[in-house]
Amino acid sequence: MRQNRFTLSAAFILIGAFLYAAASFTELAAIAAPVIVHELGHIVTLRLCGLPIRRFGADLRGLCIEYGGIATPGEHVLAALAGPVAGLAYAFAASWFGRRGGNEVLTLSAGVSLLLSLFNLLPVLPLDGGRVFSILVCERLGSRRGEKLSRAVGLTLSSLLLTAGTFLMWRGDGTALMLAALWLLVAQPEKAALVKRRELL
Repeated sequence: MRQNRFTLSAAFILIGAFLYAAASFTELAAIAAPVIVHELGHIVTLRLCGLPIRRFGADLRGLCIEYGGIATPGEHVLAALAGPVAGLAYAFAASWFGRRGGNEVLTLSAGVSLLLSLFNLLPVLPLDGGRVFSILVCERLGSRRGEKLSRAVGLTLSSLLLTAGTFLMWRGDGTALMLAALWLLVAQPEKAALVKRRELL
């Protein structure tokens, strides 16, 4: 039986429905553009490395790309970093054009892209930065010790972010950081190996 090339979870549908109800069209556009650019960064890099894309998925972790082929650790790292790098490039370009043309949607989109890219670079699984960190430490220390270190770093940073987010919420500065930290804690794999090396957010 042929595997579906695209899978969509119920949780992702609920999140999408909430965003659609809570945000305006311009806010949705400002969010969607950085996400698309981020994923295109992964896709283009995978194509350049000759790695076939097997499946697209959307679940509680977000949008995921599963790929195959034979890849070196360096190619895995490059594929993981491509999304945040593309997002940072988009952030600077959108900010420049937004300020130059007085376009508030572009300026907002630039801010979203910057935050998304920097957040994705955190060395916490299942983020792109966490994948890079896991690959590097596993290559350096071996799979078993590397996975333990990846999990320890992920849980520590997620807990610190949750503490900071709770403090900001208590001060009345919003709940975004707290919710992001809770998501990271929930998304933490029991073992780093459970997060496939050939899967990107």
